[in-house]
Amino acid sequence: MAQSPTAGVHFRRDLYLLSGTFIMVFMGAGAQQAYLVPYLSRVTHWSSLQCSSIVACVYLSMMVFRLGNLRLFPGWSDRRYTIVGALGYLGFTVLMALLPWVPYYPLAVIGAWLWGAAASMMWTGTSMQILRLSDLAGGRHGTGMGILYTSLHAGWLAGAVVLGICYDALPTERLYLVYVIAAAITLPGNLLSAFLPASGRPSRCLPTLAGVVEVLSRPRAQIAAGLQFMAALSYGLILGAFTRYVETEYGTEWIWVAVSLYPATLMALAWVGGALNDRIGQAPVLAGGFLAGSLGLGATVLWHSPWSAAFTAFALGLLNSTVSVSASTIVGKAADPERRPLVYGAVFACRDLGIVTAALGGTALSRAMPMSTVFAVFAVVFLGCAILSTRLSRYASQSL
Repeated sequence: MAQSPTAGVHFRRDLYLLSGTFIMVFMGAGAQQAYLVPYLSRVTHWSSLQCSSIVACVYLSMMVFRLGNLRLFPGWSDRRYTIVGALGYLGFTVLMALLPWVPYYPLAVIGAWLWGAAASMMWTGTSMQILRLSDLAGGRHGTGMGILYTSLHAGWLAGAVVLGICYDALPTERLYLVYVIAAAITLPGNLLSAFLPASGRPSRCLPTLAGVVEVLSRPRAQIAAGLQFMAALSYGLILGAFTRYVETEYGTEWIWVAVSLYPATLMALAWVGGALNDRIGQAPVLAGGFLAGSLGLGATVLWHSPWSAAFTAFALGLLNSTVSVSASTIVGKAADPERRPLVYGAVFACRDLGIVTAALGGTALSRAMPMSTVFAVFAVVFLGCAILSTRLSRYASQSL
């Protein structure tokens, strides 16, 4: 599609506003997730299972409301989805700041479910706006989504550093200030979202069970959803078991490879992965990403060194910098605009299921077998995913 000068101006302005919103929201309310479980364990008397379950509730809620929001709020515009969803991120940080005075577990569970519903709303609204803007930019869906994910990871990395410094410096009785700071960082993102131009009344296919089954019965969607699920397992792995493994094997001075190198790689390569999606297609990009993840985990198994752990963190960052961007690109290229929210919700619900699986099963798996065996299993699985990715080229013209 030819791009007019006017379309170009609107693309730039909208893209900067959406990216700016994501930078600030994930610098504050997004990055706090890295400290949520230890924070809860310090300011409440809950068990470790109760603290961990709050994170699981967030992603269970996201999985449900990827499609549930489309049913509950069918008339809301994509712009409103972004604005209201971003406010949900802010609300959760405020609730966590108040938790030392109202340490009620059911209240935290309700807050987690509301945050998950808001997060899925913000992601749906923002992704649909990015895909629409990419239509106007000649169908460069990968580039548009890559820029959005780069903004997200840049915010997350900066926020993790700032909040981490605060978390380490504050005594328990003042630890709530971490969440006060997270809320203060998030608020400018909420203000930026209010300046987004009107996105118009939406024209969406309402989700039904038959509609979801129909989408997931198509090989292109099946492969994208399956790869999302497996990549989410690695996301849970790098945040959980891998971090503990690095600390145990090489000492706390090497935790940075999991805490900093991983998101830094995501930030640096998300835009590159998106641009490559537009140039060479999704199959080679995904195959390369999963192959890198397999090699990274294999390096940790075969070579016991902190530098092999650093390579693993880089490889898993490379993997996850490609998968969600590629899946979003598939939605943009394969689905008509009115079907995109349905297809996006079905495919990305599988990602949320993968994160929940990793959160609930990762610790049990690491206790059942040595970590080197766990990494070897994932290395083989990711190699299989790389091979599966190549099949996407067979269905490059299949519509969703």
